[in-house]
Amino acid sequence: MTMKSEEFVSLKQLAETIGLDRSNTRKYVLKLGIKPHKRRTPDSRNQLTLAVTKDEAERIISERETKGFTSSAKIVESDTGVFYVIQLVPELDPRRIKLGFALDLSERLAQHKTAAPTATILKSWPCKRAWELTAMDSLSCSNCELIMNEVFESHDLNALLRRGDEFFALLPDPAKKQALSEHSPYRKTNVAEQVGPPDAQKVAPR
Repeated sequence: MTMKSEEFVSLKQLAETIGLDRSNTRKYVLKLGIKPHKRRTPDSRNQLTLAVTKDEAERIISERETKGFTSSAKIVESDTGVFYVIQLVPELDPRRIKLGFALDLSERLAQHKTAAPTATILKSWPCKRAWELTAMDSLSCSNCELIMNEVFESHDLNALLRRGDEFFALLPDPAKKQALSEHSPYRKTNVAEQVGPPDAQKVAPR
């Protein structure tokens, strides 16, 4: 039975978790007797990439921890990247564009260049992964026709890019963390710093 993509962790994501580059992560994984699989993972944007199962990932992380290389870690998918507009074949059809989200735009462009060697980045904006579909709908809502997947034919590229500027101008900095209320359970408090109950800290009346 084929496992679903969400049951796999890409070597790129694993490398970020254990603090190695991808080349050394692959060597480390093979050294442990684990053979990576080629799978489409959430962070590979439907591209085949080397990955391990989640159970294998936890084993690898645990192995690193026992050797003192890392502290306790969890697989956390990165949320912040860029939303991009790429011309796929500018010399043949400048209207044909690819819209999407990428954690690493240079890497994403390199992936597209394997099938479209002249692909060119028209523009990109800082973006959260969760904004991708809304951004795509916003930019492609006028003078734009869907070809397939995330590939469109735009009849007014300048207008599309202006819509992108206007859309992202309304959004916050995706890298900025949301401020926490003093009542939020996410706040880290050091209870040990409190000396006795609150009543014990009051000054006794004279």
